[in-house]
Amino acid sequence: CKQAAMVRIAKKAGKSGDAVNYITRNMAIKKLQVSLADFRRLCILKGCYPRDPKKKVKGKDKTYYANKDILFLLHEPVLEKLRLIRAHNRKIVQAKARKDTFRATKLSERKPFYVLDHLVKERFPSFVDAIRDMDDALCLATLFATLPGTDTIESARSKNARRLILEFSNYVVRARALTKVFFSIKGCYLQAKVQGQDVTWLVPYEFGQNLPEDVDYRVMMTFLEFYETQLHFINFKLYSSLGLKYPPRADGVMDGAFAGLGSLVLENKPTEGGAAAAAIAAPAAKGKGKGKAEVAGAGANKIKSLKKKLGTLEREGAGADKTEGGEQDLDQDMGVDGGEDEEEVGGKEETLLCDLKFFLSREVPRALMELMIRAFGGAVGWEGEGSPFGEADKDITHQVVDRDSQRHQFLSREYVQPQWVADCINAEILLPVAPYAPGRAPPPHISPFVEDEEEGYMPEQRKLILKLKAEAAGHAGAFETNEGADAGGDDEEGGDDAADEEMEEGGTEAEAAFQRDLLAETAGKGAAGAAGGSAKKTPAQKKKAAEEIETERRRMMMPKKDKRLYDKIMFAKDRKEKRVETLTKRTAK
Repeated sequence: CKQAAMVRIAKKAGKSGDAVNYITRNMAIKKLQVSLADFRRLCILKGCYPRDPKKKVKGKDKTYYANKDILFLLHEPVLEKLRLIRAHNRKIVQAKARKDTFRATKLSERKPFYVLDHLVKERFPSFVDAIRDMDDALCLATLFATLPGTDTIESARSKNARRLILEFSNYVVRARALTKVFFSIKGCYLQAKVQGQDVTWLVPYEFGQNLPEDVDYRVMMTFLEFYETQLHFINFKLYSSLGLKYPPRADGVMDGAFAGLGSLVLENKPTEGGAAAAAIAAPAAKGKGKGKAEVAGAGANKIKSLKKKLGTLEREGAGADKTEGGEQDLDQDMGVDGGEDEEEVGGKEETLLCDLKFFLSREVPRALMELMIRAFGGAVGWEGEGSPFGEADKDITHQVVDRDSQRHQFLSREYVQPQWVADCINAEILLPVAPYAPGRAPPPHISPFVEDEEEGYMPEQRKLILKLKAEAAGHAGAFETNEGADAGGDDEEGGDDAADEEMEEGGTEAEAAFQRDLLAETAGKGAAGAAGGSAKKTPAQKKKAAEEIETERRRMMMPKKDKRLYDKIMFAKDRKEKRVETLTKRTAK
C-alpha cells in the first residue's frame, strides 16, 4: 500500500498546459459557430487579440487565441446579434432568389442591429481610461473624415466621423486645451490637455486621397465602428463638463458653406435659475389678460431678486479674498506660489492670439489653421462663404499665405506663413514675423515633442526661442548665462582646478621629453632610444584606462542575458553620441 501511494500518476497529453490554455482560430470559430468575418469583428470589438504561446501544439503555422478569451466571447450579446443578422441576410437572399421583391424590401427595412455601449463601459471602467486610449480613435476618425465614399466605405460613416471630429475640435477651442502643434510630412500632429491627460492625434492634409488596394477596409471599418461609440461617450462627457448641450445643433446654412467649426452651434444647458424662470413662465403663458401680466411680473421680480442675491454673494466673496491677503503674504514669504498666479500665467498662454485677427488665403489649410488660431483666442476669416469677415476688413492684423507673391498687399497688416502660427503656439510667445515673410525660407521647424535634454543636443533655433522667451519675461541674460552657470558650478567643485593641474603636468612632461630628445641627439643616440621615456601616461589617462579595465572585467562577470542587454544599452548610447557629434559639426559649418 505504501509503494502504491508513492507511485506518481502520469499526466495525459493534451490535458494541461498550453494545449488547454490556447486554441487555434479554426477551433474558436467552430466553438462560437460564426463565420471568419464575424469572428474578426467580434474580436476587434471585444479587444481579444491573437497570442503567441511558447509551445504551439497544433503547429507553428496556426493562429492561437487564449481559451479564456473565447469563453469570454461565448456570453457576449453581440454574438447573438451577429447570428441573427447572418440568418436575416440569408432570408433576404432567399426572397430575392424567389423574385419576391416586396418581402426582400420589408426584410431589408427590418434588419436587426446591435449597440456597443456596454462594450465601451466594459473596456473603459473610468472616464480617464477612455481619454487615455483616445489617440487611436481620433486618428482613425480624422482619416475616414477625409476619405471619399466607395463600395466598402459608406459615405454616412465618413460624415459621422467628420461630425465627431468637429465636436471634439469645438471642445478644444472652447476649453483652450490645445498645447502643441507640429507640421510633418504625414500631416499635422496636435496635442491637447483633456482632463489632465495628453491626447495626441494626426490630422492629414486636405489632398485627394488615393485608396490603396492592398488594405482591408472592412477591418478598419470595424475599428471605426467601436471608436465612433467611444467618441460619442467622450464628447458627451466633455460637453457636460463645460455646461453645453450635446449633441450640438448643426447650422444648415453654415454647414452648406463648409464653415468648419462654425457649422455647429454650441448652446449652454439651462441652469437652475433658467428652469425656475421657465416654470414661472409656463402658467403665465396659460393665463389670459391681466392675470397673465401679473404672473409674468411676479416671475420677473423673482428673477431680479435672484440676481441681487448673486451680486451680494459675489461682493462678499471679493471681500473675503481681500481679507485673505495676509495668508497670501505668508505663502509668499514661505516660497509657496499661489493658485492665482498659475491661473494668470495659464490665461496668458490660452489667450496668446486674443488681440489678433487673421485672414487665411485659399491655399492655406483652413480647417487646421482655424482650430489652431481659435484655440488661442484669435479671430479667423477666409475667402469664400461662411467667413465672418472679408479680406478688406481694416481690423485684420495678420494674413496667412503660402505663396511667394501676392496680387495686392495691405500695408496695415503682416503677411506670414502658416509655420509662424505653429511656432508661436509651441514657443508660447509671439515670434518676429520677418523670418516668416512670404517668399523667404522660414526658420527650422522645431518639434515640441522632442526633449532636448534626453537627446543631448539643443538646436540653434531652440536656443534662439529660449532667448526670446527670456527677454519677453524680463530676464534677458538668463539663457546667455546658462552655459556659464554650469562652468561656475564646476569651479565650486574644483573641477577646473583639477583640469588646470592636468594641463600643467602635461606641459611639464612634454618639456621634459623634448629635453631628453635634444640630449639624445647631441649624444648621438637615435630618437628610438628616447621613445620609451616619452610614452609615459598622464594621471588622467591612467585613471581612464583603469576604469575601462574595471568596466570590461565587470562585463565579463555578467550573465549572458545581462551582457546582451548591457551591450544594447552601450550601443544605443554610442549611436546617440555619434549623432549628437554629427549634428554639432553640421551646425558649426
